[in-house]
Amino acid sequence: MVKKMANLGSKENEFLSALAGNGKNIFTFRETAEFWGSPHNARIAIHRLVRKGWLKQIEKGKYLIVPFEAGTERQWSEDTYIIANELVSPAAIAYWSAIRHWNWTEQIPRIVYVQTTKKKSNQRPKVLGVQYEFVTVNKRKFFGHVKEWRNGKAILITDKEKTLIDCADDVERAGSIEELSKAVKAGVSEISWQKLNDYMKQFPNGAVRKRLGFLFESLVTNLSQEGRDVLAQWQRELSAGIAPLQSSGRKSGRAVTRWRIRVNVQIG
Repeated sequence: MVKKMANLGSKENEFLSALAGNGKNIFTFRETAEFWGSPHNARIAIHRLVRKGWLKQIEKGKYLIVPFEAGTERQWSEDTYIIANELVSPAAIAYWSAIRHWNWTEQIPRIVYVQTTKKKSNQRPKVLGVQYEFVTVNKRKFFGHVKEWRNGKAILITDKEKTLIDCADDVERAGSIEELSKAVKAGVSEISWQKLNDYMKQFPNGAVRKRLGFLFESLVTNLSQEGRDVLAQWQRELSAGIAPLQSSGRKSGRAVTRWRIRVNVQIG
C-alpha cells in the first residue's frame, strides 16, 4: 500500500496503491490507460507523477514507482539486476558483472553487463544514473544460468562455469585480461570441471578453449588431476590457427604453440 503524502492526490494514491497491491513496482504505459480512462488521461497522470517524484522513467513507456520510504526528497535507487531484467527479456547478468557477483574480483564494474538474445535499439542506456550494456548473442551462447530471487523477482545470472567461458569469449567485457586472470585463479577451486567441459563442447568459439586452457595452465600451480585431464582433452581438440589472448591487444606477441595462442597482453 502506498501511503498518502501531501503532494499526492486521492486518485493518484489509489493508482499507485493498486499497482503496489499487485506487486508492481515497475509498469508499462499500456497498463495505465484503463485505470485513467484513456491514453490521454494516463499520459497526463504519469507526467504529473514523474514531476512530483513518485515515478521515474527507466525507458520509453516504462516506469518505476518510487516508494514512500524515499521520503520527501524522492531519492531512490532500485536494484540494478531488477532494472536489467525489466529492460530486456531474456536477460542474464554476465561478463564482468558476473565476475563481481561471484566475488572473484574486488573491482566494482562501472557498467552492468546484461546478456540477451534480443536486439535493443539502445544497447548502452543510462538508467537512474547507472550505465547498462546489453550484449546480444546467438541463442547457442545463451545458456548456463542460475536463478536468484531479488525482492520477489527471479533474476538470471551466468553460473560460474559459463561466466569463465563468456569472459574468455569476450575478454574486453570481462573488464580486462587481468580481471579474467583473477577469475580463473579465484574460480578454479569453485567450478565443476565436468560442467565446464560440457559447456565448452557446446560453445561455438574455439578461441575460448585456447584462452582458458592457457590461463589455467599458466596461473594455477596446484591444478587438480581432474583439471589436468580436462586441459589435456582440450589440447587434443584445439581448432586450427593462432588466437590472440585478447582480441583488442597488440598484433605482436609470443606464440604458445602448445595452446595455439598469441600472448599479446601481459598476465599476472
